Amino acid sequence: MSIPSVYINLDDDVSKVVIRLKHQSSSQVVLVCPKRCFLFSDSINLRLLKKQVDLLGKEVFILTMDERGQAFAQEAGFELKYLPKAGSPKAFSDVTFPTRAPAIAQKPAPEPASGPLADAASGLKNIVQKIVPAKILGLGSQPAPHHPPAVKVWEPKMEVIETLFPKTADIKQNNQQEPEKSHNRKIITGIVAVSLILVLLLAFVVLPKATIVVYPKIQPVARDMEISVSVNAKDLDPVKLVMPGTAVNETVMATDKFQSQGKNQVGNKATGTVKIYNFTKLPINLKALTTVLSVGGKTYNLVNDVMDLKPTLYSNARTKEVDVNSLGDSVDIIATTGGEDSNLPQGTRLEISNQVFGSRPLLLYAKSDTEITGGTTRYLSIISQDDLDTAKTKLEDEALKQVSDKLGASGAVLADGAYVESPPQFTSDNPVLAQTPSFTATLKTVITGVSFNKKDLTNIIFQRISQSLDSNKTLEQSNPDQTVYKVKTLDINNGLAVLEVHFEGQAVYNVDLHNIAPELVGKSQSQVNEILRSKAEIDRVDITLAPSWQKYFPFFASKIQISTSTP
Repeated sequence: MSIPSVYINLDDDVSKVVIRLKHQSSSQVVLVCPKRCFLFSDSINLRLLKKQVDLLGKEVFILTMDERGQAFAQEAGFELKYLPKAGSPKAFSDVTFPTRAPAIAQKPAPEPASGPLADAASGLKNIVQKIVPAKILGLGSQPAPHHPPAVKVWEPKMEVIETLFPKTADIKQNNQQEPEKSHNRKIITGIVAVSLILVLLLAFVVLPKATIVVYPKIQPVARDMEISVSVNAKDLDPVKLVMPGTAVNETVMATDKFQSQGKNQVGNKATGTVKIYNFTKLPINLKALTTVLSVGGKTYNLVNDVMDLKPTLYSNARTKEVDVNSLGDSVDIIATTGGEDSNLPQGTRLEISNQVFGSRPLLLYAKSDTEITGGTTRYLSIISQDDLDTAKTKLEDEALKQVSDKLGASGAVLADGAYVESPPQFTSDNPVLAQTPSFTATLKTVITGVSFNKKDLTNIIFQRISQSLDSNKTLEQSNPDQTVYKVKTLDINNGLAVLEVHFEGQAVYNVDLHNIAPELVGKSQSQVNEILRSKAEIDRVDITLAPSWQKYFPFFASKIQISTSTP
């Protein structure tokens, strides 16, 4: 049974060849490759092809006339196939022919090189040929040799003789010009060659640069745990989740000056006169000390006592029209407190409340007979109870801050709920309602608790989680503020606190990029991407080639920069 053959094109890469092999039902296939095809540009192509062929379960033979490709194929583990050799022709008779002298063996022309360097050199050569004349470089075609015209013996001519036998002077002049032209041609050729070498060095050594950023695969990690902080613990215990703590017992004193926020109205009081309406049908007495007139939250007092206030009469009982003559004299009133808001317009109704008579707005009330005026606003600052309470709270915070700053110098933390505060001794240089714009307050207290080092908390979390991670992963904390903890219980007597901790981080796969740069020199961007992405621990890669026209990686590993980064 013959083995089927698959013929590939010059530019077919590994993926295209694998697709064509998949369509072959036979387990044995002969891969016919032309000379200088893409597969033979680098030995890694055949190694990748061999890996894919083994995965397909096929036995592939390589048939090619490319000696370099044969070497690469054998190195990758492929078996070679060869074309059958033709036999020598048999003689039909004993007639012999005269043999010709063997022709001088000519050196075969070198095969054109391939690859990015060859392409660039070919392009530069074409540019140079366009700029510099071909005759100067010696690259153009040579003029056809001049043959003197045939001379007839029976008709000799002078022109023919001069052509065949030039004058001696002309020969000497030509012999002198030839070395000068040859010397000039060599100088120009040397300059062009040096320029070409400089251009190639600049294009393939100095300018090319490649930057690769490798992003390893990551796995989110979240844990909730309870960690004990004990003053009796010496070292971290990630198994029992216990870390050492420090007992805190600090007596602190805080003093500060505060502004009084209380206000006392000391402006002028509004004054005026009112008419009192008495519909009780009985004469009444109103004492200045026991009678209050009010309207809209503002209160007023009688300047003098009103005695024997007669009842108010109606001039028309049906229409309830008041008899003005039955009203008594106008009564002077004054606002209880100063301020502009105590001023009232004329005709304003005021309710009357008396300790004896009580409040009967339908039977006893007053109306301003004139405008109530003269009230002005002016305040004095006084110490209110809110001012003292606020000062006490701020001084307690200041005392706690003093303890926290002292512990923070050594890296320790006193968490909320991990301490108790004795009843503070709070004093002020002025009492409540004292008229003063500011006052000074002092607080003294004792703070007792259990502190811990935040680095110890991070280390015990990492050690505990790392115990369950694979060896090819490393735990990282994307944001330290994402570790949240609070005090669950506190035992001051035994120096023990229990923390509830929530941790969020990520497990990053370890990527070994040591000595990988030499494997990437001269490769295309797609080849490098395929090499790096073949590693299971790599998620993606970003490749940048400079200058922008660069299509292949530099030919020196030192020009390739590789780094890792996490998103």
